[in-house]
Amino acid sequence: MSWVKSQSAQLVLPISINPDASWAHWVSRDVTREVEAVAKQMDSSDSGLFIWGAEGDGKSHLLQACCAQAPASARYVPLSALLDYPPSSVLEQAENDGLLVIDDVHLIDGRSDWQEALFHCFNRCSAQSVPIVAAGRAPPSALTTVLPDLQSRLSLLSVFRLPAWDLGDFEHLLSELLRARGVILSAEVARYLSIRLRRIPKEAVRVAKIIDQASLAEQRSPTIPFLKTLGL
Repeated sequence: MSWVKSQSAQLVLPISINPDASWAHWVSRDVTREVEAVAKQMDSSDSGLFIWGAEGDGKSHLLQACCAQAPASARYVPLSALLDYPPSSVLEQAENDGLLVIDDVHLIDGRSDWQEALFHCFNRCSAQSVPIVAAGRAPPSALTTVLPDLQSRLSLLSVFRLPAWDLGDFEHLLSELLRARGVILSAEVARYLSIRLRRIPKEAVRVAKIIDQASLAEQRSPTIPFLKTLGL
């Protein structure tokens, strides 16, 4: 699978793909089962998905997981990294890929060049039955400052909200991240951390790495007194 973002050999793009952003590393929740099912079964007969939610709630992980499972080439376009590049080059021949994935759509606010390029790219992809997965911090109905035609195209996608993590789900996420590293968290320790941390996957990954490294170095289990010595 190629995640080359432009067919132009002259354009080198600064895109970093997280190797852990796959379905294998995705922690499912009751509130995300529907969007997971749709994302995993998506094919050329679908127009695509629009995922929205707060920063850090896992949108980029879900989008990259869609790329990783795509049967043909997928083009991942994280606008946070590519907004200063010419959109015509970034989106060149996207209709020849198997999947087009646009992250951080909300960043096109005030960027008429990107809005126009995305509108025409969406039309080309639709004509070739190439599904589109997009994500932003608000649903298409709230993107009132973008081109009306582009907003209309985005609204045709199946729209799902990625909800914030509640306490119990975040405890499970922490436990699973550390279990994958060979570290077992007690329910008491998982609750202690979940109450104190910002409940987003990125924070859970950061803390899991700290605990894993410290537990290995000190040859100690992650008890609450030990975590306090780590500033957690």
